[in-house]
Parts: sequence; C-alpha cells; structure tokens
Amino acid sequence: MWISTSLNLLFIICYKCKGKIGFFTSTSYICSMMKRIFGLCFLLPQLLHAQLPGKNYPQGYFRNPLNIPIQLAGNFGELRPNHFHAGIDIKTQQKENLPVHAAADGYVSRIGVSHVGYGNVLYITHPNGYTTVYGHLNRFFPALEEYVKQQEYAAESWATDLKIPAGKFPVKKGDFVAWSGNTGGSAGPHVHFEIRGTESEKPLNPLLFGFDIPDSRAPDVYRIAIYDMDKSLYDQTPQMVPVKKVNGEYVTTQAVIPVKAAQAGLGINAVDRMGVAPNSYGIYEVVLFDRDVPNSGFQLDNIAFEDSRYINAHIDYKTKKSGGPYLQLLFSLPGNKLDIYKDVQGDGVLDLSDGKPHPVKLLVKDAYGNTSTVKFSLQHSGEPAAVPACANTMYAESRNIFENNQVEFFMEETALYDQICFNYAELPSTPKSYSATLHLNTPLIPVHNYFTLRMRPNKPVSAALQRQIVMVREGLGEDIAGTTYENGWFIAKFRDFGNFHLEADTIAPKITSALKNGVNLSKAAKLVFSISDNSGIKSYRAELDGHWLMFSRKSNVITYTFDEHCPAGAHTLKLTVTDVAGNTGTKTFTFTR
Repeated sequence: MWISTSLNLLFIICYKCKGKIGFFTSTSYICSMMKRIFGLCFLLPQLLHAQLPGKNYPQGYFRNPLNIPIQLAGNFGELRPNHFHAGIDIKTQQKENLPVHAAADGYVSRIGVSHVGYGNVLYITHPNGYTTVYGHLNRFFPALEEYVKQQEYAAESWATDLKIPAGKFPVKKGDFVAWSGNTGGSAGPHVHFEIRGTESEKPLNPLLFGFDIPDSRAPDVYRIAIYDMDKSLYDQTPQMVPVKKVNGEYVTTQAVIPVKAAQAGLGINAVDRMGVAPNSYGIYEVVLFDRDVPNSGFQLDNIAFEDSRYINAHIDYKTKKSGGPYLQLLFSLPGNKLDIYKDVQGDGVLDLSDGKPHPVKLLVKDAYGNTSTVKFSLQHSGEPAAVPACANTMYAESRNIFENNQVEFFMEETALYDQICFNYAELPSTPKSYSATLHLNTPLIPVHNYFTLRMRPNKPVSAALQRQIVMVREGLGEDIAGTTYENGWFIAKFRDFGNFHLEADTIAPKITSALKNGVNLSKAAKLVFSISDNSGIKSYRAELDGHWLMFSRKSNVITYTFDEHCPAGAHTLKLTVTDVAGNTGTKTFTFTR
C-alpha cells in the first residue's frame, strides 16, 4: 500500500517539477532529485503509520486461564522495583482457590515452589513454540500435587524447581491444572500469567495475543522531563514540565520551553488505564518525533529475565529513589543493554544548538493501539550549562576499582549505566560496630550486578567470632550479608551503594507458636510457627520423630498441613532455623494426634 502511495507522491513531485526537468537538465541534478524522492518514499511508511515495528503473535490460540472475565491488577512491562513485570496479573475477585485451566494443549514441563517470587508456579509447554506460566497458585491438580510432594520428600526440601518429563502430564486446552492462590511474593490473591518463547524462555507481552480484554482508553500523561545529554544522568536534576490535555492532546502550559542544554534528551511520566478500573498499568510504546520526523522510541513487547534489572537504566533511578515519579527515558544510557529501544531517524538526542524553537511530538500507546499525543517546543536558551567538578569519576562499560587501608571493592564493566562521580568518606563507628562506617557513594545511583566488598575491622575479632561477623549496608533500606574472613579482611557481596559497617550477630533465630507442649491436635488441620531473626533467615528444617517433615513458608511463617506423614499417636517435632551469620535456633515440641 505504501509503495503505491509513494509512487503517487513521486508523480506529483515530477509533475510540479516538469518545468525544471527538461531534456538538457544535468544528470547530477536529476540524480539528486531522485535520491531525495526515494529517501522520502522509504521514510513515508513511518510518517504514515507513526509506530514502531511489532510482532505477529498468534491470535486466539490461548484461552483465558480462568472462568471469569479477565480483569488486570498488573500488565506486561509495568515498572516494578528492580524489574519489569514479566506477565499479566489476573484478578481473582479477591478470592483464593479459583480453578485455573490450561491455556492451550501441551504438557506440564516445569514446577516451582518457593516462598518468594512466583510461589507455587506451573509451566505448560505448547506445540506452537510457546510456554505458558501460572504463578502464585495454592495447589496443583491432584496427580501433579502428589508427584511434586514425592520429589520434595525425596530431596528433603519444600522449595524446589522440577523439570517434568514431556509425556508425564499431558494437558488439553481448558483442562483444570491448579487452584489460584496467594503464594510466594504475592501481596493479594491473583494469578500471574505469562507467555514465553519456549526456546528462548523470553517473556512476551500477553496482551498482543488477542485476549478479550476491553480497552478503549488511551494512556494518561502527567509530565515530561528534559535532560542535558552532555552530562551524566546522575550529575543533573531534570527540568520537569507538566502537561495538560487540551482538545484531546497533551500540551505544555508554556508553548516554547527554554532549555539550557544544547543536546537534549527526554523522559516521560505516564501510565495506562483500562476503562473505569482504578488500577494504573505500564505503557507499551512511545515514539518521539523531532520536527515531525520519527526519531526513536521504545516498545515493550518482550524482555528477557536476564535483562529485567536494566529497568534501573530505563528509568531515572535517582529521581524515583529521591521520592519523585517514574520517568521513562526516551534515550539509552551507555551501559543500558535493553533492546526495547528502536532508532528510526535518530537516537533520542535532540539537537537544539541552532537556538530556534524546536517542535517535538510524542505518541504514547498501550498494547491495543490507544494513543495519547503530546506536543511542545524546545528552544536552547544560550545559557552555558555548569559542568560539575569531580575528583573520582567512574565510567560505564569500564572496570572500576576503589581501595585503601580500610576498604576494597571491584566492579565489572556491566555494573554502571552512566559515568558517576564517586564519593567516599569515613564516618564514626557505633559502639556495636567492628569497623568504621564507610560511605561508598550514594544509594541514589543504581548498580546493575553484585560487587565484592572487602572491609577491615578496627578492633580485634576473635577466631570464634569471625564466622558471626556480618556486613551491614544502610541507605534507602538496610541489607545484611554474611561474610567470609580472609587475611584480615571480611568479604561480602552487595548490589547497592550506601554506608557500610561490620557488626557481630550472636543472636540465634526465634521460633514461636501459641501451642503448648503436650497438646492434643487430633482435630487440628495444621501446625503453624513464626520464625524471625535480626540479620535474616538462611534456612530451616523440621523433623518429626527423627524424619524430615515438609513445612511450607509464606514470609516468615512456616506451616505443616497434617497428612499421612503424621499418623495417630504421640510425636516429637524438632525445628531448626539458621540465620545468615550461621547462628542456629532450635525448638522441640511434643503433641499427640
């Protein structure tokens, strides 16, 4: 279609130029004209459609995994702490134990059980090259539940990740496979549903597969942010510009916005909506137009798990962690490896150096094509932008090392997203500390992967106490890590900057229950205990009459549901809980059935 449109345009241009292009017209002039015409022809599809390329996923192949209409609590690509949401969260009417069904023919290929993440999760592999995932389940269908239980007892571990042989549990589209729940890292009853490429294991956007979810509402846009591309993202505070809706389009209050940056980049604060539901969702796509020419954009149709933490490079992390809004960047930082960005006729950088008003347009879309348009103009003010001084610059895509007599750490090339001005200070120690408090930069700057941190104590540590030394990070929350000791240094791994110190943890974990020893539990359905520790739980183990007994875990509550592993009679239960410093707490409990 676009080719015929382009040929019509070519005819019109040639017609208008017929007085200029004659028999004696130079060949070079004609070639120059033709190059411009064909360049416009190749750009025309982008100008006409104004969207980034999408994927041709099968429509209608997968059914709704529930028997109620799909209402979303969260969508694919939604912004979450340290990750993009990898599927859709389907509401279950604030209930648990709704039947969950296979979305298409296939076989159960994997089962996961954990107190974090997806909790009880089921994977079904389909013959068309996709795998569906169902998370936060309470239980699997009876035959599968029994199989998983056997594997857990064989391994003496409730937490498990099982690969299932292809022919063991075949399913048909619509077969009952599980009961919905609230397990793992879930904050309320729902089903987390994903569609992945089977071979790549890359999560894909389920909303592109033709599910019947009514949505005619375009995204809401709240503000844009303007960045100086000649500076590091972390050496500046963006220029925030609110927008308002006028005659169906978003515009800025000031028609032409003065900008100090000669080379500018943009961020956007926007959410998607669906009908009258109060939920806000992640946007799917943004296309940036520079003087009415599509420059670049991003599109969230698939994100690999190993790349999900790059969300901290896709957003303005510093602004978000400082209490500001989510700002999604329309340019890619040097250390950002996400492939969601699509360069069309540019790379997201706007050249304002000519000092003239510069019209900009943004098309903000959801997965169903509902679109909001944002229009404004930028103009370089001519004011020089201040360049901050820095005594210790660290760079993205470079190995960065810091060391002195008190501390050493080393970061791989992939640790930073943009260059940073690294700050270090030694702060006074606290009475319970075994080191000075060391300020290693600010937690407002993200780190992509773990770095090894070595700290030297400032007072003697006995050999018996060495294994109980933990390293504590403070700043935007607290992290505590167990350490190893090597030639006078205590070593741990962290993934955030902050203030660090060494501390001794000699307190064993606590195990509590309202039940008293010797109680008769003949009519009880389960045993429930709370476990807690000041540095964090590393592991737990339960033994009934000397044999391993399976307790599930939700947060810091462990539960055993009575079954054939606890017959009638008198019993002794021993619980052992270990923390990250190696301290062990035990509780012995007697009861009868």
